[in-house]
Amino acid sequence: MNRTLTLFRKLSLLCVLSGAASAAVPVGSVVMYSDGRVEKLLSHGNGEWLWEDDRKRQLVRSENPIMPLLRRTDFLSRKGYSQSVGEGDPDSIKQLPSGTRVGFTVVRARHTGERSTRNWDCRHLGKREEKVLGVMRELDSFACERFVIQRKTWQKQFRESRRFSYSRDLGLVVEMQRKTRKKSNDWKLVSIVPPDKVNYQRLSKKVRKLRAVK
Repeated sequence: MNRTLTLFRKLSLLCVLSGAASAAVPVGSVVMYSDGRVEKLLSHGNGEWLWEDDRKRQLVRSENPIMPLLRRTDFLSRKGYSQSVGEGDPDSIKQLPSGTRVGFTVVRARHTGERSTRNWDCRHLGKREEKVLGVMRELDSFACERFVIQRKTWQKQFRESRRFSYSRDLGLVVEMQRKTRKKSNDWKLVSIVPPDKVNYQRLSKKVRKLRAVK
């Protein structure tokens, strides 16, 4: 019985990521968040999702929710950065039991040629059901921490933490609590506008309301 339950949990977590390609958000949809961010889905494929925000920054995200942003590019200036896995295997979280730590490094390459390495530890915290945009959905909870290793003592030094919930059927992070050494911010998904309902005048009004209460 225990082996069967463990196998079921592993297969369920695997579906979190492998099912993202068939998510319910079609290309052309606009999503809005409680912190005032607005993003339009331009394309998806090969495990990546290309979004564009209202400042014309293009954002590439992995279908693996624990991966940080893969690429950010300013559409006009072409400035930005890309990120890729240096060491470790963040996809291993698909097969591991909930609570198991997954460590990996991400190499950031800026448009200037500057490169830096970021260390991440992530855990899958489990599943729960919660109403999102008026519909009960199954959510997967994750906790991630970014840190640096102090060269003299080899101790971890905190840089950032993220606790978030991911909806497999939407293929979206629906809520986030993020902290750094200097600030913290929380946000939630508040709206998904399908392509045939996108009206930029109405969207602008909604965005102004969201940003007015920040």
